[in-house]
Amino acid sequence: MVRYGWKRSGTVRLSQLIEGMEIASRLNFRDVEVGGISSDSRSIKPGDCFVAVRGSAADGHEFALLAAERGASVLVVERPVETSNPLLVVNDSSLAASLLAKRFYGDPVAELVLAGITGTNGKTSSSFLLRSIFEGSLGPTGIIGTVGYGSTGALAYSANTTPGAIDLYRMMADFKGRGCRAVVMEVSSHAAEQGRITGLEFDVGVFTNATRDHLDYHGTFERYVEAKELFVRSLRDERRSKKPGTFVFNADDPAVAAVAERFGGRTLSFGRSTAAEVRAERLEADLAGTRFELAVGAKRVPIALRLLGTFSAYNALAAAGAAHALGIGLDAVKAGLEKVAVVPGRFQVVAAPLAPVVIVDYAHTPDALEKLLAFCRELSPRRIIIVFGCGGDRDRGKRPMMARIAADLSDSVIVTDDN
Repeated sequence: MVRYGWKRSGTVRLSQLIEGMEIASRLNFRDVEVGGISSDSRSIKPGDCFVAVRGSAADGHEFALLAAERGASVLVVERPVETSNPLLVVNDSSLAASLLAKRFYGDPVAELVLAGITGTNGKTSSSFLLRSIFEGSLGPTGIIGTVGYGSTGALAYSANTTPGAIDLYRMMADFKGRGCRAVVMEVSSHAAEQGRITGLEFDVGVFTNATRDHLDYHGTFERYVEAKELFVRSLRDERRSKKPGTFVFNADDPAVAAVAERFGGRTLSFGRSTAAEVRAERLEADLAGTRFELAVGAKRVPIALRLLGTFSAYNALAAAGAAHALGIGLDAVKAGLEKVAVVPGRFQVVAAPLAPVVIVDYAHTPDALEKLLAFCRELSPRRIIIVFGCGGDRDRGKRPMMARIAADLSDSVIVTDDN
């Protein structure tokens, strides 16, 4: 496995790191040398700065003293703890983590083309397609998402679709050090709401679709969309040093289109409707591939995707729209889209002579499962057997919905535990 973990050579004085930052109070202050930054007490090394971030599963303040015992030279907290270490009290430790990491790693995003993709479904496939376009037109491109992160060869494992702010900046610095010119990353609703992407200046942001997901965390569909809209609004944040980013959105999704209406910045729409600026026309899909005409204004180019399923056309449109928003020509878009042979776990076909066709897919929402099985029905199989799980530690409300879809659109249903 490729390992990504850029390490700054040398240290930075604390006064340099916090210059211009809003600090509520400084206790035991000494201008110490800082050799690293982390919000995970288990990874602290002597001389590091520990930032106590409150997460959905744990509160970093509970591990602040452990970080000090492991050698942290300074602690950044929202509430004071008993320690002789330099202690910086801030109003928002998530924001502080982003600002500190941005400065410690030298703001690598300033020299990278950064694309972010959010949405309930299609983020991973759209990311792989957009990375392929970027690599053919901009140069080496890093990717961060559900199946891992990396810039060449095998992807390294990541516990979250969108890592924490400190890890993100470290990855960006690593990508830059490896010669990358661009980065494509998935942006989850959790990440946007928890401030993990604070300070990242996206040149283009994509919203694929919005259907039910993560209601165990957000509570309602409206709050779920609002969390994703935080990412969208960052494209025109007045504190940006880059010019405002372009919002690329699915015009066929009412919830996403409503976000675009509220945006107020530069937008570009994609979809199958005639109103979309980037469109798929004459769409056909079977087990041989997905074919359509990519239409941008009066220009048209035939696309022969190797990815399967009518829904793959939407993922291709999302990537094409993002590329077009950045000024990449249609010939380069076509070459990049058609180069992608497979996206791990996304309508991935496992076939053998004289054996049933087996399809592996990540479908984890009612909408995704319904689209998956509907396409399978379009292929006119003699029988559809589905094996799926829907974990009870997350949104329990979608479980009966997915069970009904599985029962209605397949001939046999086998339910397993989620993993």
